[in-house]
Amino acid sequence: MSTLRVNKIVNLNDNGPVEFTQGATIPSGKTLTGDLAVNTSGTVSATTLSATTITASGTVTANSFSGNGSGLTNVPGLPTGKAIALTFIA
Repeated sequence: MSTLRVNKIVNLNDNGPVEFTQGATIPSGKTLTGDLAVNTSGTVSATTLSATTITASGTVTANSFSGNGSGLTNVPGLPTGKAIALTFIA
């Protein structure tokens, strides 16, 4: 396999983003850093995804979410007075 070493990759006219028409794969254990935007109409999959802001217009699924959820919006909850509290006495 050949090695390509460059300092910068630009589009043909050097005025916009580079398009990866056949996709791109980042090997396990490696990172992609910088001021990035990922635009896709398909699936983005990752073992770990760390971002400051993620905007999604479809469905977001995960094996787990972390944090207290205080910043979530449009999440249906229980109407006031419909919750049941249980106390276990040992």
